[in-house]
Amino acid sequence: MRPYNRPIRVAWCQERLNWTRDDWLRVLWTDESTFSTAGFSNRSWVTRKPSEEYHPDCIDETFESGRESKMVWGAFCGTLKSDLVFIPGKAKVDSVLYVQKVMEPQLVPFWHKACEEYGWVGIVEDGAPGHKGAARQYRELNEIESIKWPAQSPDLNLIEALWLDMESELGETWGRISNIPALERALNMVWQGIPGERLMDLINSMPQRLQAVIDAGGGATVY
Repeated sequence: MRPYNRPIRVAWCQERLNWTRDDWLRVLWTDESTFSTAGFSNRSWVTRKPSEEYHPDCIDETFESGRESKMVWGAFCGTLKSDLVFIPGKAKVDSVLYVQKVMEPQLVPFWHKACEEYGWVGIVEDGAPGHKGAARQYRELNEIESIKWPAQSPDLNLIEALWLDMESELGETWGRISNIPALERALNMVWQGIPGERLMDLINSMPQRLQAVIDAGGGATVY
């Protein structure tokens, strides 16, 4: 955590301490994450004797040579979820690609849907380069309200918790996946299966998250 970001994080949280759940329902959370075919966050454990340390049955395989990865974009607002967007190939997510592949086909229509459901909605996007430039112009063109976001704040972006949920679910259910098409199918299944109750639990956690950042002086939190 860079020291100069800490007071910015604290100030951001203090400004929103009095927000109600209805206020947080009018926040549309977005983010990108990368998933790999080499395996997920689960770790295999075995019980063995000291003499069995290098026995084949006690050694986990590795698949680094054939590993492929896929960048994914997603969003949620209240109990609504967007479709996942799979970034093509190993394309660099600059602002032009972000507009073409994410904002125009998915983010803006989803934002309209969220506004119809909850009233005027503000969008959370981090400070990644792809969210600037052409993306800023497209945002202004569509009169989208973007919530100013403090740097180095994954603990405040609720969708980060969903990526972790998906890692765990994929690890427990699928383990390693052999190729990108199979990975995309699995990601879609897990994403679609996230219940509205989980989304509301995350929204309800925002007051605790804000206080945790303030108590930590803007430093890292358990979230």
